[in-house]
Amino acid sequence: MPMLAYFEELEPREDRRRWARRSLRFGAGANDDSVTIHDLSLTGALLETSIPMLVGAIFEVELPHAGTIEAEIVWNGGEFYGCQFSLPISPAALSAALLQSAPANDPSDPVAELHELSAEVERLALKMERALRRLRSR
Repeated sequence: MPMLAYFEELEPREDRRRWARRSLRFGAGANDDSVTIHDLSLTGALLETSIPMLVGAIFEVELPHAGTIEAEIVWNGGEFYGCQFSLPISPAALSAALLQSAPANDPSDPVAELHELSAEVERLALKMERALRRLRSR
């Protein structure tokens, strides 16, 4: 379920040694800075963009109900980039981002269906882990 986003350039921050130069925002951008988010999970995302980025590059992601979270490019292949969030986002933030940005799903697209199922499995696994921790603490 691809989602549209765009990069916005940020002003340098003098209070940090390592600062994000870009912020990824959901929706369509005004310039040729478009990004397609092919997969969004609790721990990262798969991006496609013609904007060149290096492995190790840091950027911010503006998420609904989560605010700004830092992400790092951990691999790239052509115009595809895998990024990892500095901290996992909550299932509620993931759901809000998916609901806000999700285009109408094409029921005949098996890849989109698999991505959707993968995200749901990840959410359920996190819920199970939390429930098990609560049981162990009793």
